[in-house]
Amino acid sequence: MDDRQAIAELLAKQQIVDAMARYARGIDRRDEALVRSAYHEDSIDNHGYGNDSSGWGLAAKVRTDGTGFPVEWYSTTHMLGQHHIEVDGDRAVSEVYFESVSRLRDPEGREWRITCSGRYLDRWTRRDGQFRISERTVVYDGEVHTEPVLANWPGPDPAVPKGVWGGESIPVDAVKATAMGTAGEDDPSYRLFRRG
Repeated sequence: MDDRQAIAELLAKQQIVDAMARYARGIDRRDEALVRSAYHEDSIDNHGYGNDSSGWGLAAKVRTDGTGFPVEWYSTTHMLGQHHIEVDGDRAVSEVYFESVSRLRDPEGREWRITCSGRYLDRWTRRDGQFRISERTVVYDGEVHTEPVLANWPGPDPAVPKGVWGGESIPVDAVKATAMGTAGEDDPSYRLFRRG
């Protein structure tokens, strides 16, 4: 492989890494356009657990109008691990490890955390100069684990914000000044990455 070919392959791989980041951010911020930008319109997503659809169909599930993910899922975080990518001209395949955490409230107002891990196995095609997913299969390697969120802070008083068990409480002003993520365009990242 000469330098020109190596640079072309690196650029292709970077497009795929960028698309994966847009996918994860779009899911967590409930941004349908970002999720769609990772998929071709005619793509297939074999997500499992009854969520198989087109890629754009999966993107529609991030809607917060009651037609998407359950409204009880008020927070999700998708963390991407290593990316193994093989490029062959206008086609590529990738295996990307993930771990996701979803927080939800049940009808009684109790909080629950769902954690799962696995891999995204994707087939990519380059159209109009852009690599996007044409077919995805999600492989779940770890158990899907659900547990109640009994407390957010270490004891003995779990309602008081602190860093360690029995430690000093964090001042209220410091807690209020802490940036907290949201699902939607109120998230602080939208101020950082202004659309325009």
